[in-house]
Amino acid sequence: MHRFLSISSKSTSLKNQKQLHLPLVSSVSSATPKGQSCSHYFNQKSPSLGSRLGFDRFISSGYFPNRVNLRGHERNGNGFLRLKGLVGEIRNYSSETDRESIDYDVVIVGAGPAGLSAAIRFKQLCREKNADFSVCVVEKGAEVGAHILSGNVFEPRALNELLPQWKDEEAPINVPVSSDKFWFLTKDCAISLPSPFDNKGNYVISLSQLVRWMGVKAEELGVEIYPGFAASEILYDEDNNVVGIGTNDMGVAKDGSRKENFQRGVALKGRITLLAEGCRGSLSQKIMKEYKLREKVQAQHQTYALGIKEVWEIDEKKHKPGAVLHTLGWPLDSKTYGGSFLYHMKDRQISIGLVVALNYHNPFLNPYEEFQKLKHHPSIKSLLEGGSVLQYGARTLNEGGFQFSREEQLLDVPLAF
Repeated sequence: MHRFLSISSKSTSLKNQKQLHLPLVSSVSSATPKGQSCSHYFNQKSPSLGSRLGFDRFISSGYFPNRVNLRGHERNGNGFLRLKGLVGEIRNYSSETDRESIDYDVVIVGAGPAGLSAAIRFKQLCREKNADFSVCVVEKGAEVGAHILSGNVFEPRALNELLPQWKDEEAPINVPVSSDKFWFLTKDCAISLPSPFDNKGNYVISLSQLVRWMGVKAEELGVEIYPGFAASEILYDEDNNVVGIGTNDMGVAKDGSRKENFQRGVALKGRITLLAEGCRGSLSQKIMKEYKLREKVQAQHQTYALGIKEVWEIDEKKHKPGAVLHTLGWPLDSKTYGGSFLYHMKDRQISIGLVVALNYHNPFLNPYEEFQKLKHHPSIKSLLEGGSVLQYGARTLNEGGFQFSREEQLLDVPLAF
């Protein structure tokens, strides 16, 4: 079950700084018409281009209304701009190869439910306090929601607090849970057990679709979302404080050498840097190692699981929108932690998957093969017969381990994320 993470800041020391630091030695270069400054040329060439980089606040970035047309820049089907070409164009106007830098008040890594919830809540607080702080969200996927694989049973309590009007705003949350079953599987039988879950009032959703909708809502509040950029490094100041992140370089060969089309990643600097990368994020691991966070809070060893999922389209006669099923037992043995799920979504679609803890003892266990066995169980095979696979994927999951012993110890950490 997925829950939203909503993070707010009460800091009064933030100051809105939104500008692009171009490494130009003069306001006139070979790339700009004679007698015009770089910023004037940007805004004259494309009014919205300047706004994307802080010269003008005509519109927010990431999601563009229909009235805006950017020639030469690709938009995906959800309206989020793919910025690789844009940043590449900006770099063409630079006379040096140093990394470009853009300043924000808040930089968030990851446009998942946690990152977008934090961005939305921060902007809501800005409106309540009549303040104007800039928020940037960096997403490695080509579009918001591209790396969200979970189909889940959604508890709307947090969303009711974050966006109370979601029912009136066409949110992709429209399949209420109609039944909730829990089975213990043997090879040939399914034994019904009392369900340990309370899914009354919950919904069966596609988390990817929900995140896309949240991205639009964040944009409407003025959050800038940059899909297609992976955060590759943490930026520190001379006192070893985090000041932002750097995006990945483009045009790097397999051996690490620079190709002819090499482009340096962009530095996104923020007074607050929030990491919402998901399971075992690379930057989060670097931060924990740099500041010895796990040692400071005496965290237990983190355990993980692998979730394998498929979306099927099945016979309409077998489809029961909102039906929820969880199982344990077969095909996993008694020494392997895990279980399966099967959710009936809308449009004759179901989401089926198997979760296997990655601390299994059998070195020959193959989670994918176990998933294939699951689909051949008599109680599940009959549902899938005549259907077809529409989508499939896999992802790791955080499973367990107390991550800190005393909450107040976190206050000693020189970074909040």
